[in-house]
Amino acid sequence: MLVRFDVPRTLNTLFEDFAVSESAPSTRSFPALDIAEYENETVIVAELPGLKKEDVKITFEEDVLTLSGERKPYEIPQDARVLINENRVRTFNRSIRFGHDVDANRISADLQNGMLKVVVPKAESAKPRTIEVK
Repeated sequence: MLVRFDVPRTLNTLFEDFAVSESAPSTRSFPALDIAEYENETVIVAELPGLKKEDVKITFEEDVLTLSGERKPYEIPQDARVLINENRVRTFNRSIRFGHDVDANRISADLQNGMLKVVVPKAESAKPRTIEVK
C-alpha cells in the first residue's frame, strides 16, 4: 500500500491546528460587538453570521447582560473532498456590565441577517435630568 505524505501541507496543517486551537485565547473576541450609549438607552449590536434566534441566549442578572450560544457546524457531505475547512464550531459567551441602572423589563432583542441588536433602556434613576435652581 502506498501512502502519500505531503510534508509542507501536513506540517502547515499541524502548525495551524496547534497555533489555532479551540482552547487558545483569541486576539479577537466572538462575536464582535458595537456598543453605543444614548441618553435613554444603550444599544449593543453583535455579529452572529449563520445563527438563528434559537441558537442565541440573552440573560440579564446583577447589572450584567450576557450573550451566549453556539455556532453549529456546517455539514460536509461524505462524498466531498475538503480543500479548506476553516469554519469551526464555536460556543460563545460575552458579558457587558452596566455602570448605570437598567430597566430590565424593557430590554429587547432582534436578530436579522446575522446582526443581533439588543436595546437596553436606562432606568428613570439613570437618565439625565435638569434640576431647577430656586
